[in-house]
Amino acid sequence: MLGSQKILLCVSCVAVGYLLGSTFKTNIMIESNCNKNIELLQNDIALYYDAAKSLTPITDKVTTHTYQIMYGKFLLPYYRNNPTMKMLEIGLGCDMNYGPGASIALYKELFPKADLWEAEYDGECVKKSIKKGELHGVNTLVGDQGNDTVLDSWIEQSGGNFDVVIDDGGHQNCQIWHSFKKLWSAVKPGGLYFIEDMQVAKHISYREANTETCDKNLLVPDKLKEIFDDLIYDIERKSDIQFMFCQSEACVLGKKLLWPNATSEHA
Repeated sequence: MLGSQKILLCVSCVAVGYLLGSTFKTNIMIESNCNKNIELLQNDIALYYDAAKSLTPITDKVTTHTYQIMYGKFLLPYYRNNPTMKMLEIGLGCDMNYGPGASIALYKELFPKADLWEAEYDGECVKKSIKKGELHGVNTLVGDQGNDTVLDSWIEQSGGNFDVVIDDGGHQNCQIWHSFKKLWSAVKPGGLYFIEDMQVAKHISYREANTETCDKNLLVPDKLKEIFDDLIYDIERKSDIQFMFCQSEACVLGKKLLWPNATSEHA
């Protein structure tokens, strides 16, 4: 699959070269840059995967799931351009059978200059992890991601203005949606918002964390489909969502850079 993608992308880049310049030299430069970008993209997916597999324990992001795809495509290139990025992950992994902190260990490895924030429901687990030294250099937030008051306190305590948010928390539909509605506004223009593990959205056990504004009928994948429709038909470019990329079980949304008349309809 990657091979076929490489061919298609290079053909597109060569075509752009012919449109932009009539000289053979211009075409060769465009094709060369295209090949370098594709190679970098493939390397980033492999880099994320290999880094995760080199650690113990290995995060389920690359075992049970294949999240190296979206993180390799989007997060690693973002860090390369923004090495001091401010990143919030929801979900320390306190309920994982291999214990908490696997993803944080990976982030420390891959993003040594980043300003890392970790939010977790289980406060006692956070305290134990801090005591063990597993969260050295990581800022922590505690509380229920499905509670708007808690989310407001996270934004206030952290200062918001995140480059990246990763929702790997409780996976309840209403938890995910409350978090997105609150935290999207705290993402910088040009930033990224990742949502993991949406394959469980239709399961009864993940439709129980209901609130006054979110009931068991809300499914996050359906809400994302609405965003997709809005993107397709947003002729006037009013939304502040620039793109949405989805893979198996997960999606990432990119926030527009500052544009006039942009609104945050979904946040």
